[in-house]
Amino acid sequence: MVKRRNVEIDSTSGSRAYNRLDMQASQSLHMVLELYDKFNFEIIEDYYDDITILNLDKDPLVVSYYQMKTSDHVITIDSAIKKDWLVKMQRQMERPEGWIVKELGLITNTPLKVIFKVQGKNGKSIAHKVEYKDPHTPFSKFDKSVQNRIINDIAAKCGIPTEGVDLSKFVHVHTTLSIERHRDIVEKEMSDFLFCKNRHITIDTVKGIYQTVMEILTKKQAYEELSEDAPSEDVRKWKGFSRDDFSRIIDKSILLSVPSFPDVRKFLQMKDNDERELSVSNSYSRIVSDSMNSSDKSFSAIFDLTLEFIEKDPFTSSDNLWDYALKIEEKVRGTNSLLLTPYKEHSYIAVLAVCISINLSRKSR
Repeated sequence: MVKRRNVEIDSTSGSRAYNRLDMQASQSLHMVLELYDKFNFEIIEDYYDDITILNLDKDPLVVSYYQMKTSDHVITIDSAIKKDWLVKMQRQMERPEGWIVKELGLITNTPLKVIFKVQGKNGKSIAHKVEYKDPHTPFSKFDKSVQNRIINDIAAKCGIPTEGVDLSKFVHVHTTLSIERHRDIVEKEMSDFLFCKNRHITIDTVKGIYQTVMEILTKKQAYEELSEDAPSEDVRKWKGFSRDDFSRIIDKSILLSVPSFPDVRKFLQMKDNDERELSVSNSYSRIVSDSMNSSDKSFSAIFDLTLEFIEKDPFTSSDNLWDYALKIEEKVRGTNSLLLTPYKEHSYIAVLAVCISINLSRKSR
């Protein structure tokens, strides 16, 4: 019988526990956007730790583990010590995966408050408070007395010598996300990211990509069928979301988006009273309607087939776009008559080929 993992839920409040898990998915997307241009990565949702990041560019694999803690008030280092959060972080060093641990992170939505004793002017000890608000603060920046307290606590509870605690790997991450608005914030970050990558991307496409990614991350997070000692390949399959996965979603969504009709007219160099106007306009209107129906499998199939022929014979600047699109339509219509049954009207596939070609040209810039 397979022994399944015990998923630890914060029992302080049912709604708070749910919101923390929901916010954890938002934080994962936030980190995807942050890391996208830095290295090839894969994020593991809620298995080894709340969030685990694998650096796929490194061999052996380099890994960072993160716990996420949220509060309506302040989070203190005393709480982290008392509740054994740091002990759990240290235990990640014991994994026999053969991976190199880069970072052990404590993610919080509030500044991390650290209180320690300092000697006052009168020689008496007084409490000194520091709140760490930077996005990334190594524990090595804490006062030495605080570092020693953390090291001694971890060593005692883990049964290891103090020399075995490498505090240089411990970091505090202060997220920009809030409990109330984490989805709005990360969707805005996604929008800024995508508009920076492609200035022609539409708002509907941005929303579609955001919803798709969040749905995937939430499902990865919720999957609980793995055993406690599942092979890393299985963990990555069922709990992982990679940079390549994200890129594929972006590329497919942009290709599936329909350029504006003025852009179609512009790329086709259509003049006023152009004889193609009615035919192109009617086909364009239907493509817009079909593309918005996510359950329309026939449109998805005809789209993929048209894209396949375009990728085999890409449009070049020396081609006339309309002549090229008609050539693609002829090739598509020569393949699968049953698939083409809903698309008998002349120019539908040609206009679809025009839309795909426009999006491909923008992607390559």
